[in-house]
Amino acid sequence: MAKYKLGIALGGGAARGYAHLGVLQALKEKGIEADIYSGTSAGSVVGAFMAAGNAPEAVFKLMKRNSLFDFAKMNLPTLGLMSLDKLSMHLKKHIPFENLEDLPKPLIVTVSNLYSGKVRYLSKGPLVQAVQASSSIPVLFSPVTIEGELYVDGGVFDNLPYRPLTKLCDKVIAVHICPVRPVTDLKNLIQIAARTFELGVNGHIREGRQKNRSIIAPIGIEQFDLLDTKNADKLFETAYEHTRKLKLK
Repeated sequence: MAKYKLGIALGGGAARGYAHLGVLQALKEKGIEADIYSGTSAGSVVGAFMAAGNAPEAVFKLMKRNSLFDFAKMNLPTLGLMSLDKLSMHLKKHIPFENLEDLPKPLIVTVSNLYSGKVRYLSKGPLVQAVQASSSIPVLFSPVTIEGELYVDGGVFDNLPYRPLTKLCDKVIAVHICPVRPVTDLKNLIQIAARTFELGVNGHIREGRQKNRSIIAPIGIEQFDLLDTKNADKLFETAYEHTRKLKLK
């Protein structure tokens, strides 16, 4: 018998992370709430707030006031174009739990080890450090040191982290917010780096259904760029309406 009834895996997708909150709000209205979360990158940020006991709409309002580039500050010349120190300060301010194991609901955070070249799933240790590492898109953001080794965005190896939940849960819902869309113009290094990462992480996602796993992939969010922080409301509403119309058990 599995330890948890339902686990929700929240995939990476930078600013499309707002879509997670639309999905979670619709699920909540259907009476569907997770017993455990896993998250990669933007999914780890949302997962941290949800595991801390917050409501999706409240988290959305908070995140909307603090967009991705409000978190980031230029940090040249270092190991990345920007750091996520502001994200860390934001998490410390609004989540009153120091370690992952202190959260009211369990959270598994996906990170990528630059030294070993392997994925790691964190369920214990400093919460903010884990989420910052999981959100550090290579080149764009500086790596995070954990136990003396450098870690970056979990999406490098696992952008839709349902695997660590499959043996723990009777059922898993994976929320995919990083579909690839054609582009016609890339104007700067930041956009090129983000696009390269977007293409790379999708190569690791295996679509389809398994015995205890369902995938929610909101249609329409692909029109919004990974770094587009100006369409938070549209991302939320698009994902909310998509999920609201789904027939879920």
